[in-house]
Amino acid sequence: MSPEPAAKRASSGGGQAVAFAGDRLSNLPDGLLHAVMSFLPAPQVVRTSVLSRRWRDLWRSTPCISIEERDFEITTGSGAGGGLDEREERWRKFEDFTTNLLLFHDNVASLDKFLLYASATRACALRLRDLDRWVRRGIKYCPQVIEIIISSCPRIQFPHMGASSSRLKSLHLYGFYLNNQFAELLCSGCPVLEDLVLRSCVKGFQEIKSRTLKKLVVDSCRSLSGDPVVIVAPRVAYLQLGISYGCYSNGISIYETASLVKASIHLLCLGETFNLKCQQRLLGNLCNVPNLELSGFDAMAMLVEESVKFPIFSNLQTLSLEQCLLDKCELNTKLDALFKMPLVWRSLPCSAAW
Repeated sequence: MSPEPAAKRASSGGGQAVAFAGDRLSNLPDGLLHAVMSFLPAPQVVRTSVLSRRWRDLWRSTPCISIEERDFEITTGSGAGGGLDEREERWRKFEDFTTNLLLFHDNVASLDKFLLYASATRACALRLRDLDRWVRRGIKYCPQVIEIIISSCPRIQFPHMGASSSRLKSLHLYGFYLNNQFAELLCSGCPVLEDLVLRSCVKGFQEIKSRTLKKLVVDSCRSLSGDPVVIVAPRVAYLQLGISYGCYSNGISIYETASLVKASIHLLCLGETFNLKCQQRLLGNLCNVPNLELSGFDAMAMLVEESVKFPIFSNLQTLSLEQCLLDKCELNTKLDALFKMPLVWRSLPCSAAW
């Protein structure tokens, strides 16, 4: 006997059964629905409010807020073109949506994640104020993860977080001005922060100190002071530094590296502004790291005539060189120095240019 059709079985149970069969998703608990919504762009999350009464206010308590300018076609797709009035109208809609989304989010519900990707130019002072207001509002919800990418001129200042940093585990920032308050935040204001990524930021401080960080990325950031940069993060297992033109001309010093498993150091300036002495000092600070990736280093930073001056990488297991050893140095000297490193697996890409 063939099974009874699903529609007939549902209808035999009355109108309530039909509703159940037609919208099983709405019968899931809030936690699962929020998990589904976390994969959607913010405009689609809000649009779920029209699905049914059950969905009407779910967006207000979603633990993940992801706001992207591209969802409004302002700088990508068809929105990148058009006249000034058309672009301003798109921004107005973006501003109205984002402001209301952050304003009407449930104040009781803390965020698991707050993501914001947007841009502004010097000619758009109102946009800069909008961006600053959104950042401050998002932070107030005490997110565990913050990822904010802002392309603006001038850069906006990352605000003081206060008690909002108590749950913060991961912080990724692009395009901010970071003052001394930010340095103090890292040192004592983020008790559970483990992941810090800073890209294309301007720093008004010289020391990065944290007893909780396990991952630290500082890429293409500029310091307003000419003093050497100091990094003290004894629990960091992964360190990545991207040193671009005009950055850290007086060097970087790294202390307490016992937990460091992998370091990836990229001289984007190919050593032109990060001189030989700075390179040697940095390598000396990393002599205990098991896995080392280097890019843009001069040969003479790694190879010196007196072997006693050459740092002994006693724990080194893997070494990767890219665009290194490009300055004049005999091939035999290079090979001899690499062989002096115990337990090293030599990973030398073609771009090492031997």
